[in-house]
Amino acid sequence: MSAGGRAARPRQRPRADAGWRQRLLAVAYVLVGLALTTALAWPLFQTPRLIVIAVVAGLSGAGVAVTGQRRRWPLWKRAALLAGVYVVEVVPLAVPSGLASFPAFFGALRDGLIGIIIGWKQLLTLEPPLGDYQAVLVPFFAIALLGTALATGVALIPTRRAGFAVPLVLVSGAFGVAFGLTDPGPSATVLGLTIDAPREVLLSTLLVAASLIWLTWRTRLERSAALAKATSTTATLRTDTVASVAAAARRRVLAGAMVVAALVIGLVAVPAFADVSPRTTLRTGVEPLLVIRNVSSPLADYRGAFAGDRYEAAMFTISGDLDGIDRLAMATLDRWDGQRFSVSSDGRDATRFTRLPGGDPAPGAQTVSVTIGSGYSGIWMPLPAGVQSTPVFEGERAGALTDSFYIDRSSGAGIDIAGSGSARGLREGDGYRVDAPPTTAVALGAPSATSSIDLQSYPQLDAWMQAQEQPRSADGFTELISRLRERGYLSHSLAADEASAQWISDLQGDAPYTFQSSYAGHSTARVEEMFQRLVDQQNRVGPNAAESLLIAAVGDDEQFAAAGALLARAMGYDSRVVVGVKLVDDPADGVLACDGECRGSNLSAWIEVRSPGAGEWTTVDVAPQFRQQPVLVNIGQQLPENPTVPEQADVDISQPPAVQRDDGTTTTTTDAPAPTWWDAVLPYLRIGALTLGTLLLLALPFLVIVIAKVLRRRARRDARVPEVALVGAWEELSDTWADAGIEAVGGTRLERARSAQSAPAEHLARVVDHAVFAQHPPTRDAVADAWRICDDERHRVTSERGVWRRLLIAITPRSFLRSLRLPDARRFAPRAPRRKKAA
Repeated sequence: MSAGGRAARPRQRPRADAGWRQRLLAVAYVLVGLALTTALAWPLFQTPRLIVIAVVAGLSGAGVAVTGQRRRWPLWKRAALLAGVYVVEVVPLAVPSGLASFPAFFGALRDGLIGIIIGWKQLLTLEPPLGDYQAVLVPFFAIALLGTALATGVALIPTRRAGFAVPLVLVSGAFGVAFGLTDPGPSATVLGLTIDAPREVLLSTLLVAASLIWLTWRTRLERSAALAKATSTTATLRTDTVASVAAAARRRVLAGAMVVAALVIGLVAVPAFADVSPRTTLRTGVEPLLVIRNVSSPLADYRGAFAGDRYEAAMFTISGDLDGIDRLAMATLDRWDGQRFSVSSDGRDATRFTRLPGGDPAPGAQTVSVTIGSGYSGIWMPLPAGVQSTPVFEGERAGALTDSFYIDRSSGAGIDIAGSGSARGLREGDGYRVDAPPTTAVALGAPSATSSIDLQSYPQLDAWMQAQEQPRSADGFTELISRLRERGYLSHSLAADEASAQWISDLQGDAPYTFQSSYAGHSTARVEEMFQRLVDQQNRVGPNAAESLLIAAVGDDEQFAAAGALLARAMGYDSRVVVGVKLVDDPADGVLACDGECRGSNLSAWIEVRSPGAGEWTTVDVAPQFRQQPVLVNIGQQLPENPTVPEQADVDISQPPAVQRDDGTTTTTTDAPAPTWWDAVLPYLRIGALTLGTLLLLALPFLVIVIAKVLRRRARRDARVPEVALVGAWEELSDTWADAGIEAVGGTRLERARSAQSAPAEHLARVVDHAVFAQHPPTRDAVADAWRICDDERHRVTSERGVWRRLLIAITPRSFLRSLRLPDARRFAPRAPRRKKAA
């Protein structure tokens, strides 16, 4: 008999395992989704315990959902069982430290319960990999157990609502991406396209593919169950093997094409939008950086340490093994905005403050103890370089300080944000021990061939550099810093008043120091004013004058640290400013090193410099000298052959000129090339292209629905078996009713047509029923008539609505959800003995 003929077979008992196969498929899909979720979260934790949690909690969650569904438990009973499983498993799986002792168990159980709500905070503020530090695994355990139970319970629903399990699984998979690293590692190039985070893209695509495969297989099982039910009540069933194989092949090709299209669109869209904004995750912009933004810059507050009582007040005391440790850094400032140096907080290379989960001390580390005194309070922690393990805090607030400690591993700067409001940070009585290796000197490499700042914005700095005639090299930069220090003069205040008397007296005790006034601040205008004084002085005395006659810039570590950092960037180096204290005296520095007790008078600032691409930073001191005072030279004055600096016991203070602001600074201007029409149009074209691309991406799901409906209608109309094509006409009309919101209820086609109050539909129902149950197969003419009735009825249904309503009918996926409806497996179970076929 031909493939298109009728194959008769006896009625078969419906397969009783249809419901079990649906359950098994649903559980398998959710567990595969959990496996991919675990793979996406692996870079965040990097501990084998993550796999143990996924296996145990995943199976437990799926078991709770299956048990509740099989026993038809109410929701409260399933929730109670799930809560019990959570309490039993959370400590041994997610908080293993709680197994150390009986009291520790209850503390770990508390962390496991509240970790569902506040556990995200630890994930965002700890430095990955997190391992099993404290209770960081609780959020993942909650997803593995509760998320799996919820997704499995939804997937087991024997109706169209089972499809809502897909977004639940996808949201669980997004956990590793959302809480993951801001920098996911090197990108990959595929077919000339650069893909950021290729690992995350691949795993996310596999997660989407698994969801499509589950929906497809679920539909096939539903169809098999429906056919089994039909064969139990119908004597014969006509099949077309070739058509069935072709239809199955088309379904597989369509599913594969959807996966490939999603991947290709993602690969094309990601590079196109990569330049619009940097990659961000939930880890970006968390509490430490918010706290730092709300406090003033330590460099801007530098002069306050030398005024009044703060000068002699003890900031902190240090003890322990200090051999080889030459300084303690408090704040590392790497962002320059033209007004001040601060902590950077944006971009892929931004300074990051994160929790330090344990860690081992560096080889050769020494223990240093710090106790905060009455003269200091704030978030910045004095730390030696090379800290790799969490400080051990002491005192009444040890627990709060431990939980609020953050460190930037790239710079070694540490902060503690314990407390609230303006009272955050360390205060008198707090103490800690920290392990750090001895300070090692790092040789400075060669600079870049280009400056990292626009020298047109710093004309005086550029002019001074050019006047020194130094090569662009490490030696040239070192010589520039040396000249900057030697030609500077130390001053911490604007006037020699009572608040300044102490530091002036101390300097006069070491040298014939004469006070010179200087303004605070380290903005572009202030730094440019310093270099302008240096340039003017050198122009007055000539290039061959004695070094003592070139002293002209007045300021302290605040201005000279900013000037040195900008000088390094002008030479082609990376640079940053560090505020802290020195433990070794520098004879040329007017700020003394602290000996056990660090006071306000010991606060210092220096810079760190490195070659572009290098890993280590070189420490460079930039404090000005204080032993030789500036000499005012007038234009045209004849200098003595052997100049001397006379004693000036009572000298009138000559106030320096007011600092010019950036808008009043003289700059060299160059004529910019006239913009072309393309330069004027290009920004608008880019905005238009991005807007159009965004609209296309937003419209893509609706376009897919429209195309899928067209392909489905064409496949039904062109079915090779006339009987299948006739049934396809009825199914197409039923889908149109579903999309239009027309209620068509009833057990038979004729009953549904009558409930829809459509005479043509009643005629079509009779034609289809006759074709399905008639002894002879229908003709192609009958198929054409059926589809003509279907098209006319579809046109009538849509034409009765307005334009917007017709658009909604075209893009709604309601008919696809109807086709994914899975009847209860109990409906397929035999309810009565099989009847014999009538003769």
